[in-house]
Amino acid sequence: MNKSVIGQDTRITLPTGKEVELVMLNNAATTPPFEYTLKKVTEFLSEYGTFHRGSGPFAAKTYERVKVAMQIIRNFFGLGNEHEIIFTKNTSEAINLFIRLLELNEDDVIITSEIEHTSNNLPWTYNSKAQVIQVKAHSDGSLDYDDLEEKVKLHGKNIKLIALTGASNLTGYIPDIARISKLAKQNEALLFIDAAQLAPHRPINMKDAGIDALALSAHKIYAPFGIGVLALPKKILERAPVDPGGGSIDMLSKEGVVWAPSATRHQTGTWNVTGIIALAASCEVISSYGWDKIISHEKNLIEQMTKELYAIPQIKTYIPREKYFKDQRIGTFVFNIEGYHHSLVSAILENEYGIETRAGTICNHRLVRNWLKVSDKEQKEIEKAIQEGNRLATYGIVRASLGIQNSEKDIKRLVDALQEIVEKGPKLRYIPVREEEIYAVEKA
Repeated sequence: MNKSVIGQDTRITLPTGKEVELVMLNNAATTPPFEYTLKKVTEFLSEYGTFHRGSGPFAAKTYERVKVAMQIIRNFFGLGNEHEIIFTKNTSEAINLFIRLLELNEDDVIITSEIEHTSNNLPWTYNSKAQVIQVKAHSDGSLDYDDLEEKVKLHGKNIKLIALTGASNLTGYIPDIARISKLAKQNEALLFIDAAQLAPHRPINMKDAGIDALALSAHKIYAPFGIGVLALPKKILERAPVDPGGGSIDMLSKEGVVWAPSATRHQTGTWNVTGIIALAASCEVISSYGWDKIISHEKNLIEQMTKELYAIPQIKTYIPREKYFKDQRIGTFVFNIEGYHHSLVSAILENEYGIETRAGTICNHRLVRNWLKVSDKEQKEIEKAIQEGNRLATYGIVRASLGIQNSEKDIKRLVDALQEIVEKGPKLRYIPVREEEIYAVEKA
């Protein structure tokens, strides 16, 4: 199988007129499909038929292929017989669905952390009546286990859920899932993991790790075809769906409703079977390549990145270099250039060097605010400016994030570009686009 991704060797012409090879360093936001994944999707679509909605040669082939794909996905994430998969659009939708299915009340407690991605933060507060307790975290993004254990002890049997991110989209930090699972089980609570960033970088076996439920987006695991995954205990699904509709019932009459089997009643409408086929194909590629090779490759790139990026004095970093080696972390790196707006740095990297990154608070406002030491007064002024339409008023950082396709050459391209920006500044002129939180090249 080919682990190459679509667009990997693409050459582009920059606004400066220079032709360069594109460098993909925004993989934490989204990943391109593997060539093999696109091939499998194309083959599937040549005989695409209805799924659960009719009969015929293409319908029969579609049904069988989707069943096989679903088993591949189950095996990839180590689901036991007690778990079921629900397909959604993305991680956020999966988490919102999960919390509504739980139907917690005011006496119940959800434990999460103070530096979660907003997808693993807002749903617990806005879609549940439960108390949300946030565990402290250190400035490097690592979890404060003393505080976690203290809060678990304090709330005891009222805890219904511990919900944490499996790998941070900013700091790369991977919590000790086995340790946290033990705490959850001691209090008869469920352990939920937001695996959006973890899934492309580390193997996940829900059964062995003691994970009760997880969510992820396929577009972060080299299958960007509009599908998310919610894996959860079957027993939670033995209830009426929170979003009923077509396909959720077997019979509707004046006497009442006969719900469809629990595995299907919560997935209304026509399924995104193309997304299922794509995700299974990407799981196959990763499995065939081998996690040992993937992890080793990433660790080599992390060593190079931290060594060279941290050597530039004008680059402000926020994670101590040694944390990438003492802790379990994936390859995400956050930084700023002194004297430059974070969005301007990303714009220069894009337009003058052909390097993809991301800039902003990146769905983790509190951690970035802490790094940049934004006062309450400054925060209010920034919020007012944003509400008035100036999204560039926000504070933020630049993030470079590694994928399976990245190489030592990509790291060197980024570091050399940053060094040149520090020494010579931008070659082009840029204008702020406040409503979009970007800087654009000024036209001649």
